[in-house]
Amino acid sequence: MILRYLAFWLPNIVFVLLAWLLSPLLAAMSVFTGPRLPGFLQWFSTTDADLDGGIVQNVAGYKCGLKGLQLWWQRTCWICRNPAHGWQSELLGMPAAGSIIVRQAISETPKNQWYVMETAKGVRFFCWKRDQPLFGGFYLKLWFGWVNTSYDGRNHHYAFQIGPKRRQ
Repeated sequence: MILRYLAFWLPNIVFVLLAWLLSPLLAAMSVFTGPRLPGFLQWFSTTDADLDGGIVQNVAGYKCGLKGLQLWWQRTCWICRNPAHGWQSELLGMPAAGSIIVRQAISETPKNQWYVMETAKGVRFFCWKRDQPLFGGFYLKLWFGWVNTSYDGRNHHYAFQIGPKRRQ
């Protein structure tokens, strides 16, 4: 379980860096082809939403009806906000069908979640999420393992997230 996670770490970093680097080009392409990137290119963003997902999900700052440079920038930001989720799900993910939670521990202060899950074939995997309080209303979002929720309905995507966030 841990060895598989560590083996996937470097490919994950490469896919995320590629998503960030290619985001302006992919967003530019989408202005002409539509909000869903063709084929595997969509894997550089999310598999459960198109490049206008921030609008549907009511993410602050995402607006409908944009065109041209503003649309390009919004879609570039969306790819950077959700880099390589498709790769993390389709290539590095664990199958959701028949997966079960074997063990879980959840606390609220600070927010902390630990899951051990098992695929239908008996392969175990884990998810650890923590919101580590910092100062001034900020916290550090920590997500490691495979996300306990299958956003695309097919796979639990690989997660390696460390990022400062502001409480809302």
